Amino acid sequence: MKKLIQYTFIIWFLNTFLVFCQSDSLNGYEFSNSLLDEVVLEAELKTTYNKKEYFLLKRRVIKVYPYLDSIKNIMRLAETDLQGVSKKRHVRRYTRKLQKKLMNQFRSDVMSLSRKEGVVLSKLVYREFNMDVYQIITNYRGGFHAFWWQQLSKLYDGNLKSTFNVKENKEDMLIELILQEHVLK
Repeated sequence: MKKLIQYTFIIWFLNTFLVFCQSDSLNGYEFSNSLLDEVVLEAELKTTYNKKEYFLLKRRVIKVYPYLDSIKNIMRLAETDLQGVSKKRHVRRYTRKLQKKLMNQFRSDVMSLSRKEGVVLSKLVYREFNMDVYQIITNYRGGFHAFWWQQLSKLYDGNLKSTFNVKENKEDMLIELILQEHVLK
């Protein structure tokens, strides 16, 4: 044991001399004390997110995306119909009739969506129109109706004011990845 301690001390002592004897030159080139840029290593995106959660999110996005196409077509139709209308009461009458028609057409489909699918749909609407669902309801039906639907969505853990931000939200980043890989091919 005594020999082991002696050899360890000798090796440690010699290594300290080797460290102090190193030169800052290589083949005549003198190195200065310079710092390199910081490199950040991140794990692969899908592995940081639970695979089960990723596949559930993928299923939700694929299920909800056709509704987004329907919303796009309906809003385009409503915009073209409302361009020629000048009186506010005619606009309100048209939007009320359109809302009743849409409620009758999509009631069973929307009622069959889960809470998370509704959240994903709200995020996709923001991604597509750069407006949250609350603003869209405010534009077409008014602030009171938007407030009422917002409170109803909060009862079911939703938020009509949810945004889509790929840089800050990991779920949004995954939604964008799913859209690029599977939906928007």
